[in-house]
Amino acid sequence: MQREYQQLVKALGRGAKGARSLTLEEARFLVTGFHHGYGTRAQLAASLMLMRVRGESIAEIAGVALGIQSTMDPLWQTVGASIDWPCYAGKRDMLPWLLLAAKVLAGEGERVLLHGDPHSLSHRRHIGNFVASLGIPIVTSPESAKLALDRVGICYLDADCLTPVVAKFRALHQELGLRSLFQTAIRCCNPSSAPMSLRSYFHPGLDDVHAQVAKAMMGSSTEHQSEHNIGIFKGVQGETEVNPRIATELLIVTAKTQQRLLISTRLIGMVGVNSLVSKARCDAEQAEILLNDLWCLGELEPLNAEQKEDCNKLSQLATASVLSTLSMIYLLKGRSRCVEESDKLALNAWQGRVRQVTETSKNIELGGS
Repeated sequence: MQREYQQLVKALGRGAKGARSLTLEEARFLVTGFHHGYGTRAQLAASLMLMRVRGESIAEIAGVALGIQSTMDPLWQTVGASIDWPCYAGKRDMLPWLLLAAKVLAGEGERVLLHGDPHSLSHRRHIGNFVASLGIPIVTSPESAKLALDRVGICYLDADCLTPVVAKFRALHQELGLRSLFQTAIRCCNPSSAPMSLRSYFHPGLDDVHAQVAKAMMGSSTEHQSEHNIGIFKGVQGETEVNPRIATELLIVTAKTQQRLLISTRLIGMVGVNSLVSKARCDAEQAEILLNDLWCLGELEPLNAEQKEDCNKLSQLATASVLSTLSMIYLLKGRSRCVEESDKLALNAWQGRVRQVTETSKNIELGGS
């Protein structure tokens, strides 16, 4: 098998006339072969850089994603998640308001599996650093994930616990200082084989790339994915959260269909966001307070009169982010027939969360008396 692995590098690096792209199965073997010790670190690094320079093909991205998934414990597919929510981009500044939307969905009976890699792009704000602030369980195994989903309907998983190849690819990335198709491929992995999965991007044109990769993965997978829905959209700074300040196109991909919907702008003409961003960055230690204020109170409480205007703006931005993200999820799940209907569902769900928080607080008080 070592010789077969060497042939992958040769296929990619034979020169301008002799080189070619890898097939989907070859790209899958690029990952699995390395995982099983047939390929060396140098061979993997060379292959990744050769693909990077030429430009990765759809088959190569899909094959690497399938290869990553095949190195995961099959028990992940037994946890019973209904929503697969990969969060690998992080945000440059603002807090991950998407966690509030995920908690609302969990309260409605969804089983939400969040996963990401807080060790890559460490200068960004990754959800893994904030989930504990909202009481979202952090899990490390299929067994603990299933228990958390059974108990509260939501959990977070560090990608390092999914497969050891994540850390190995990350080490290569940090050593070489160059991105590879791994950063795209890991976002295309649905560890639990949930019937609904999200894909976010930032750079123009990547929506079509994600759609083609999703189709290629569905076509080659042995799993039954005919009813799987994949939602692809441009997220805030690449993260899997809808930006309420712009109109967002949602591309819904299934094994047989493809549909585009437009999520309308919620915040038109909001100014002063840059100053809010700077203050939010300076007050990072207040993240737990900010997230819980919004979850429990529906708004951010200023510490003094000078903060009132900023808190009001930040509350509007955060709430709009939650509502837009919820609306997108309802469209993707087919719970609404149009954007206007999904917007109403999102607002009702957010307001229903307030009642849920109140009931929980009363139960805690009764239990302590």
